[in-house]
Amino acid sequence: MIETGICIIGAGAAGLMAACTAATGGKNVVVAESNSAAGRKLLLTGGGRCNLTHTHTGNIDEFIREYKPFDKFVRHCIHTFPPEKLRDFFAQRGLETIVEQNGCVGCVFPKTNRSSDVCKVLTDELKKPNVKIIYGTKINSIKKDDDFTIQSDKFSISAKSLIIATGGVSWPQTGSDGSGYQFAKSLGHKIITPIPCLVPLITKEKFTSLAGVSVQDVLISGKIANKKITSRGAMIFTHTGIGGPAVLDFSRTACEHLQNLKISLDFLPNISVENLDLELTKSFAENQNKTAGSVLYRFLPKALAERIADGKSSQIDKKTRKEIVGKLKSFPLTIAGTEVIEKATITRGGVDTAEIDSKTMESKICKGLFFAGEIMNVDAPCGGYNLQFAFSSGFLAGT
Repeated sequence: MIETGICIIGAGAAGLMAACTAATGGKNVVVAESNSAAGRKLLLTGGGRCNLTHTHTGNIDEFIREYKPFDKFVRHCIHTFPPEKLRDFFAQRGLETIVEQNGCVGCVFPKTNRSSDVCKVLTDELKKPNVKIIYGTKINSIKKDDDFTIQSDKFSISAKSLIIATGGVSWPQTGSDGSGYQFAKSLGHKIITPIPCLVPLITKEKFTSLAGVSVQDVLISGKIANKKITSRGAMIFTHTGIGGPAVLDFSRTACEHLQNLKISLDFLPNISVENLDLELTKSFAENQNKTAGSVLYRFLPKALAERIADGKSSQIDKKTRKEIVGKLKSFPLTIAGTEVIEKATITRGGVDTAEIDSKTMESKICKGLFFAGEIMNVDAPCGGYNLQFAFSSGFLAGT
């Protein structure tokens, strides 16, 4: 039997930050991680660069509004450990951060552009006498009497307090297998059924020839219950539909209403229909001997341009030109559904936050039980917001 003050299940972003905070406070901490190393999912985020957080406008209240409909729950923990404190945490330990100026504007990455450096800072911080990390440890059950008894195949842990930071069920190859939901349920908590969130979309229309083609700035629009919803950013065509940041953010907004949802893509959101029509009129007239698709190369990747316009420029009459403008500004698609939950960046659902004290991350049902990160029913857009919540909730739970 291993005895400790605090046991943390999960050594992802939330669990590691919780351990760092608790250890700094002088507590004896045992971290149980099912993988052979810490931060498996953290290492993959941001394409291996690790998008830690987002600068937004610098206004913390506007930053928190990005978490709607979970903004009220996250308000205290984000205020307690906001983006600037997170960046300071890493800077004080030798890892500076930078703000992206192109592409993911406002996104914050480590200056080295290596997620492994983020993970190293956190694990190095835990090289203390009062911290023990046990890898390759799959927890089988948790019981609560006066203390918590955490049982694995090889040993058991007795802890005064318990932090569950096991993540959701997305990217199961990183260890997020949903076991944390079962632990929470066994301790009396309600679990809101997880669904894919920030997930590529499957369309009824197929684009095999366009698979892998990306567009850097697309406005996606749809309507749910007569309310227009939009998302803007980069997207990519896939073998089954569409993906990329703009699509993932759109999927979050519409995740419960995606079946047979009709959407449109504006490939040129910075140009009005009228001005685009004028530009194409001039371009087709000046390039009579070229294909219509090649005239669109200045706006779009070649494969997509040729999909939208074919034939010679000299053959483009007013009606055809209007149709091309229509496709560029309002390319219609029908969503058939989402990719499987395992392919989602994060999940919506998990431990019901109505049963968690937002000021401490402690259970309202089971004294001494705390939660951190994606195991809770909280999600946010792409761009570092989800990692910020993982770190902020981990900090609060560890405190």
